[in-house]
Amino acid sequence: MSTLFRPELCFSSLDLPDAGAVLDLLAGALREQGLVHPSFAGAVRRREATSPTGLPLARRKVAVPHADPEHVIAPAVAAASLARPVLFGEMGNPDSRLEIDVVLMLALRDRESVQRELVRLVETFQDPDFVDRVHAAPDPRRLFELISGGEARP
Repeated sequence: MSTLFRPELCFSSLDLPDAGAVLDLLAGALREQGLVHPSFAGAVRRREATSPTGLPLARRKVAVPHADPEHVIAPAVAAASLARPVLFGEMGNPDSRLEIDVVLMLALRDRESVQRELVRLVETFQDPDFVDRVHAAPDPRRLFELISGGEARP
C-alpha cells in the first residue's frame, strides 16, 4: 500500500461549485496536516492556470493538480470524488475544458516523483471501471482503500 495516501486526505461525494473550490479544499487539507507550505494553494492554482491537469479519459474524467516541490513539506496525495463534475482545463490542450469527476492533488518533494506518480496514476485511471468505482465510493474510507491499493484491482 502506498504511503502517499492517507484516510484523512480523502473526501467522497464533495459538492463544490467549481474547480477553484476543489483546489482550495484539497490544498487546505494538505496544509492542515502540515504536509505543505502556505504557498502551496496559490502555486497549485497558478500551475493549473498555465498547465492544466484534466485527463481526457474514456468515461469519467480525472484531474491531477500539483505544485512545484519547493511548496511541499512531506509527500502526500489528497483525493476527492465529486457529487457533480467541475470544469478543469485538459492536460496538453489548455483551450479545452473537461467535466472532472475525481481529483487527486499531488504534493511531492521532487520533480522525478511527480513525473513517476503522474504516469502511474494515468495508467491506473485508464481503466474506466476503476474510475467508476472510485467515483462511487460511498465514504472517504472506501475511497482511500481504492486509491491506495488496498483493494486488488481486477
